[in-house]
Amino acid sequence: MKEIAGLLGWIGIWGYILALLNFFVKYINKKFINKLPKDKQKLISGYRIIMKYIVKYHKVIGIVASLAIIVHLYLMYTRIGLSIPGLIAALIMWTIFALGIYGVAINKNFRGKWVKVHRVLAFILIFVMLFHVMFTRVLLIRK
Repeated sequence: MKEIAGLLGWIGIWGYILALLNFFVKYINKKFINKLPKDKQKLISGYRIIMKYIVKYHKVIGIVASLAIIVHLYLMYTRIGLSIPGLIAALIMWTIFALGIYGVAINKNFRGKWVKVHRVLAFILIFVMLFHVMFTRVLLIRK
C-alpha cells in the first residue's frame, strides 16, 4: 500500500508540473511566438499544436493531480503518519484547485484577482513540494 501511496504522490507532482506548463506556454506564446516573422510559420504552428493540448487539458490534469494527492495523503497518514510539509503542500494544492474551480464555474473573469492568487500559489507550491520531498522523513509525525 505504501508503494501505491508513493506512486500517487508522484502522479500528483507530475500532474502539477504538466498543469503548470499552461502558464509557461501561454507566456512564451505572448512574448516570443506571436512576434516571430511569417517565414517561421512551421515553428509557430508546431508550437501552437502543443500549446493547444496543454491548455485544453489543464483542468483535467489539475483534477487528476488534486485527487491523487488526496488519496496519497490519506494512505500515507494511515500507514506511516503525518508529514507537516506534505500537509502544507496538499493544502496549497487544494487551494489552487478550489480557486480554479471558482474561476471556471463561478467568477469566469480570467483577468481577476483569483487568477493572480492561483498563479502565485502555484509557484509557491514548487518550493513547498521540493521541501516536502527532501525533508519528509525528518518532519514526520509518526502514528
